[in-house]
Amino acid sequence: MQNAVWNIVSIALGILFASFVNWWFYIRASRDLKLETKKLRNLLRIVLQALEDAKMVKLNRDASGEIIGMIFDTSVEFSIHSSMDANATQKVKEKQSPKETTNT
Repeated sequence: MQNAVWNIVSIALGILFASFVNWWFYIRASRDLKLETKKLRNLLRIVLQALEDAKMVKLNRDASGEIIGMIFDTSVEFSIHSSMDANATQKVKEKQSPKETTNT
């Protein structure tokens, strides 16, 4: 009977010790994660501010000045220039022999 009591007490003490160790690592990891998140938010704010200063984006801010979004202002311009005229392609086709155009 005494062995059963000691077994129950040692199991309870093991559970308490394991719970304390888990709680301690959980608190420590939570604190480290908060610090890392704070650093990353600060770096992201710096990058967004640099993009706004370079006029690549426009940032939306709330009443307190915190960034809540951004607007990309982009424009694309295409231009195609050709130095060939319609007669040049016709002349190239006339110079080719039938053997050159067939694939064997």
